[in-house]
Amino acid sequence: MGVEKNKVPFAVGETEEGCDVFSGKWVWDESTRPLYDESECPYIQPQLTCQEHGRPDKGYQFWRWQPHGCSLPSFNATFMLEKLRGKRMLFVGDSLNRGQYVSMVCLLHSVIPENAKSMKTIDSLTIFTAKEKEIEEMVTEDAYRMAIENMVKWVERNTDPKKNRVLFTSMSPYHEKSIEWGGEPNGNCYNQTTPIEDPTYWGSGSRKSIMELIKQVFSTSNVPITFINITQLSEYRKDAHTSIYKKQWSPLTEEQLANPVSYADCVHWCLPGLQDTWNELLYTKLFYP
Repeated sequence: MGVEKNKVPFAVGETEEGCDVFSGKWVWDESTRPLYDESECPYIQPQLTCQEHGRPDKGYQFWRWQPHGCSLPSFNATFMLEKLRGKRMLFVGDSLNRGQYVSMVCLLHSVIPENAKSMKTIDSLTIFTAKEKEIEEMVTEDAYRMAIENMVKWVERNTDPKKNRVLFTSMSPYHEKSIEWGGEPNGNCYNQTTPIEDPTYWGSGSRKSIMELIKQVFSTSNVPITFINITQLSEYRKDAHTSIYKKQWSPLTEEQLANPVSYADCVHWCLPGLQDTWNELLYTKLFYP
């Protein structure tokens, strides 16, 4: 008699046994990419609209992540909205997480009637107070472990595995040094239009020690935490950053304009693009764990 598996919240199926959806390669796909047009999603911030800001190529939009030995489920916006009816999905993080959040909105908004959707931004109240605090410098890994352990404790106290799911996305890489992938010594992601093909590539900005630390801490949690490993597959995408093709917060100097590498944003990503794949992986692990 087989052992019956407990069904996790939101799941409607399972990923094929033995298939690691985070291990694969980027394939060129003009039939399904991009998943939406930049001009058709009004929610993308000007910092992420690369085409509007003059990026001359569109190749970064046509790469699809193909796991070895299986495929990601097709993203179905209507299905996802129905499954999340009456519930909330929170994206917690920094401006990179905001990019993934906007990607998700763009993936969903086309199936929602105009009079049934809205987006608003409430300005944060920022107060600066100078006071005395004791600060202890720590090794990065030690500080990160402390933060992750506290997060796990909060999850264990405040979530019900029968009703809630917790998913954690790994770090987003950046491409500040083109010499790392065999490029010019003083270059970065500027003018990069194709992914890195070396399957073993790992940039200096991503710490494998942090990745291992997260897995260690999560393995001790009494509440299942799904680890969304986007780091390695994103490492290959030196071509997908916003680079110089974004709204600038302040006017550029003549020196900067003369040297685009100096102000290229190699941290954030164009939409549509790489972060759509992050959401496809989230979709896969949410509904097909």
